[in-house]
Amino acid sequence: MKNVLYAFTLATLLLASAPTLSKGQTERIEISGAGLATPLEITDAAILGRFNIWNGPGVEAFDANGRPIPEDEERSGAFIDWARGIVSIQASTLERYDVVFHQGGRDYRHEWHSRYVVRYAYDPAADGGYIYLPGRKDGDAAKKNWSLMYHPGVEGNWFHSAPAWERLVRPLIQKAVAAAHSK
Repeated sequence: MKNVLYAFTLATLLLASAPTLSKGQTERIEISGAGLATPLEITDAAILGRFNIWNGPGVEAFDANGRPIPEDEERSGAFIDWARGIVSIQASTLERYDVVFHQGGRDYRHEWHSRYVVRYAYDPAADGGYIYLPGRKDGDAAKKNWSLMYHPGVEGNWFHSAPAWERLVRPLIQKAVAAAHSK
């Protein structure tokens, strides 16, 4: 019975993650973790417009005529550098943050259906960082994400963060951490 339920859930998630034309937009990014006294909330439309969760393996976008839209970093809103693939890192040695993408634009009936959660980690002395997509072993974090979309074969892994994420979001985190330490 458990396998039947799992198969049904997986099929539902795969169908839900297909076309992104009707998917919600990111309304707020909330970051909490290492050195932040309170969560950092990003609401600046110019930054939010650069990132969305509707990209990567298993996710397709279509134009108004139903034609597939080719994905590139500027169009995709990727915060993960998907082209570089899965990376093995020792996350415990890095500054780590929980990142929540709050979605809008849909009739969400439950908080789980409006939040997409990832982890972000970086070494302050190095360029670039890493994004972790929660997987099956991460319990509720993965289930929350799967209520929005499923990335087949990549959950439970670390990836390089996208250059745009590093240029726009990392400095905001560093500024908020510095402000928290100066109090």
